[in-house]
Amino acid sequence: MLSHTGINAVELVAIAVGAVGLALLSITDILIRTIRAAVLPPELYRRTWWTRLRRPRRPVQRPEGPRRRTLARATLVLAPSVILAGAAALPLSRPKRVIQKPAAPSAAENLPAYPTSLAGKPAWVKDIDNVLDIVAGAAGPVIHTADGVMGLKPTDGSVLWSYERPGSTYLETFNRLPNFIGNRFHRTLTVSPNHRYVAFRLAGPEQTGDVRDIDQSAITIVLDTVTGQVAIDHLSDDGVLQITDSAIMDGSKIYTIDSDTETWDFDEHGSTPFSQGMKYSGTAGHSTFIVNADADSESGQGDRNPQYGRLSLVSQDNPEQVHTSPPSALTTEYPNAICIDGWTVVYRDGAPTNANGSFHQGWEMQAVTLDSLVSEEGSQQQRYDLGRSAGINDTASITTGKIVTLPGTPSSSAQKTLTEHSFGSWEEPRTVSAVFDPSTQKLLPMDQPSGLIRAVGVSPTSTPDSLEARVRVAPMGHGEEVSFPISPGSIFHPPGSDEYNPDMKDIAIALDDSSEVSALHAPGANIIILNPTAQPNDHPHTYRLFGLTEGATT
Repeated sequence: MLSHTGINAVELVAIAVGAVGLALLSITDILIRTIRAAVLPPELYRRTWWTRLRRPRRPVQRPEGPRRRTLARATLVLAPSVILAGAAALPLSRPKRVIQKPAAPSAAENLPAYPTSLAGKPAWVKDIDNVLDIVAGAAGPVIHTADGVMGLKPTDGSVLWSYERPGSTYLETFNRLPNFIGNRFHRTLTVSPNHRYVAFRLAGPEQTGDVRDIDQSAITIVLDTVTGQVAIDHLSDDGVLQITDSAIMDGSKIYTIDSDTETWDFDEHGSTPFSQGMKYSGTAGHSTFIVNADADSESGQGDRNPQYGRLSLVSQDNPEQVHTSPPSALTTEYPNAICIDGWTVVYRDGAPTNANGSFHQGWEMQAVTLDSLVSEEGSQQQRYDLGRSAGINDTASITTGKIVTLPGTPSSSAQKTLTEHSFGSWEEPRTVSAVFDPSTQKLLPMDQPSGLIRAVGVSPTSTPDSLEARVRVAPMGHGEEVSFPISPGSIFHPPGSDEYNPDMKDIAIALDDSSEVSALHAPGANIIILNPTAQPNDHPHTYRLFGLTEGATT
């Protein structure tokens, strides 16, 4: 299990100040004793005249002189060490305190809409240290750092709310869904389909040793992304972490978000839907959980057909009954289930074979809600045709919040990408076939502005050796590319370097090539995410965020 730890500077300073104070006390005591021994007469220094006044009425049995002096000296020698050790251990042994600054309740009254066009320049720029993950909340971007979680106002980048637990260790989820900067490390935040809640984990007592005789290895937290208020805060046994609009699956248990009440425990009820298949953590359906995902492919077809999945699903209201999905599209690099705002993609004509499609032509695909797959009545009403596609573009889907499918390709791009599990094999200029918006339940016309980002990069303004640079943003579908200059020092490598995607490859290809720039479609703003340092993206460090709000002008 990977983790990241936040360092509490206040506690470190307190320990240092305490150590210096104790050292000064020791030095002062030695100086006083030295001066007293040098200045006072021997008879006064020995205190024979006042010790008689304090002589006890009853004789007291004392240790012999040498032994008593030895004990006194040992005490003087050991006391500073004991005090310093106690001072250092005190902040580590007590429970981690919470520092919370919630948003005003009025924040929920007028939630921002997603931008439908690309602004020509950023409304704000913000550097954030030790970033672990970034997701779209219901009121704007939500940032997870080594210090805690915060929501930003999309209009100006200021902090809307914050939640900190100094000294805590944050855990990463199990599966490797593409994150805000590619596939290079696991995610820490799990967002609900309606984006109102976000879940994450801290290291529990078993790992930190804060509380004895408690063996839970994690603490699960759920926050309201609009106000920052805590909805769930309880000990956990770790395992998968999924979230619907109103419940979480925390390991083998299901809890309601509004009351943090346990409603089901698969272990206690003797039901074991968790088989040897792929474990999924992340966004679930609006009221449906993915308890297992089995990857399969048609035998005897070689590399002519992609892997597909069969998802084991349960309703949060009836978790005893397990439903199996039709053949479903899987993520590319690390094949697993994918769910975008409660929706996934299934093959319309059954398992993909060379009889019903190919990598050149694609296969007929449909967008479907997980909820409809556990409901016989609504199964057909919640399916929407996406046309022929080679598979799902999981990276573009997660960065845009829409279901984005891959085109079939006349070259071997689609075949190599989906069988070798890497966009590094993609040779075509585009990776987008269709875009489905779960909020409107419609395909977005590719000849109209959508506010979605297809590609983002950094290029020099004149020559490849120039230090002047501009961020370029290409829309998904109709619309012109926009660009804006960035200040000197915003990037480490020269503009035009491959690290910044100067050729404006689609975001899925660029992130597979370890691009240092990405984007996120969030309520109120498109967020451009830039790594301004030389540090690799598999460790938390500073990122520079540019907020492109709708309506900004060049």
